[in-house]
Amino acid sequence: MRRLLYIAGLTLALGNIPPAQAMTVVELDEPGSVTEENNEAREISQEFLSTASQMWFLLSGVSSQQDADKAAGRFTELIKRTFELDNRLSELPMVAPETGCVGMLDAVQVRILETMDDINLEFQSICRAHCYGSRQLKAAFEYAIELGMFAEEDRELLNDSGIPLTDEESQAEIVRLNRLAEPDRAVLDILVTVQNEEDASEAASKLASLSQQLNGLVPAPNRENRQFSPSAEAAARSVLAPLEPILWAIRSEIVRIAALPGYEAETYDEFSVALDLVFESLGATHVILFDSVFDASFRSDLDDALRENSISSQ
Repeated sequence: MRRLLYIAGLTLALGNIPPAQAMTVVELDEPGSVTEENNEAREISQEFLSTASQMWFLLSGVSSQQDADKAAGRFTELIKRTFELDNRLSELPMVAPETGCVGMLDAVQVRILETMDDINLEFQSICRAHCYGSRQLKAAFEYAIELGMFAEEDRELLNDSGIPLTDEESQAEIVRLNRLAEPDRAVLDILVTVQNEEDASEAASKLASLSQQLNGLVPAPNRENRQFSPSAEAAARSVLAPLEPILWAIRSEIVRIAALPGYEAETYDEFSVALDLVFESLGATHVILFDSVFDASFRSDLDDALRENSISSQ
């Protein structure tokens, strides 16, 4: 099935064509004066962006079977509307960007691409959670693949039910998760102390050490993205429950620190490198919770903090 035509055209114009997303090429018109078609395209693009944003917001809130079942119907409605808007846009002429830049692509179109990327990340995260057991949401995702919202190659990810962990593997994973509480709290405690560049400099080596500690708690490759055995599910939920609020607090502290005056200066570089290491380590160790906490809204919050910081420093 073809990829969405309008998104395909924008991606082509930006010069960024991921190999996993085979797409139908939309012919681009030469740059010209503003026409009724341009105005119509802008209006439809605005609605396209609004619909895509609603879709992302809907998926970002799915964290249980109940959520997934509830979201399935609305997601299908949004998919249908997106497909309709895409067809309307693909019938309109698109203005090609000038050589070496994307100046002719307006901000709305670029934001559409970014939102579609965020939707794909949420889709993959939910697929790794096996749609939380929701047949309705899985069917809605299948429909989205048929319409071209997601790549055909993603069907394998969607249909990968995975072999549950054995009781022995589940117990080993629960023990590992228990051991994460200490370094998680230590990371949070250190981040809370960072109020200026002096604090950041002092925290850098501590964070680097904690990153190494976390790396020693990475799950075995054969246990990643697999469900717990039925007999271990209650114990697993009990272990995960106190870890999630710590990760949310770490998320908040990272955004707060990014907004500190002068954070983009070289004086914070050592701290930033150490924080990046810790962030990667948290992602490797918290494969169950990480994507739901550090989701697309986190990246948006972080971008906003850095942007405001940059503006205030001018």
